[in-house]
Amino acid sequence: MICEKVGRNEWKALKVGETGIFTLPSEKAVENARVAAQDVKRLDHYEFERIKTNDRLTIAFKRLA
Repeated sequence: MICEKVGRNEWKALKVGETGIFTLPSEKAVENARVAAQDVKRLDHYEFERIKTNDRLTIAFKRLA
């Protein structure tokens, strides 16, 4: 999905087993999305697996639990 930003709500919306793949406009937005995923993991006890992408402006995580 192409979007401007990815926050905690987008990561929380993923169901177990689902992969969220987001293409963002800048490297700063990618870093912010990564931090948001880590916040959800730490604060809300979700488990994610980072999925490597070939595009530096794309971030992907699979929800494990």
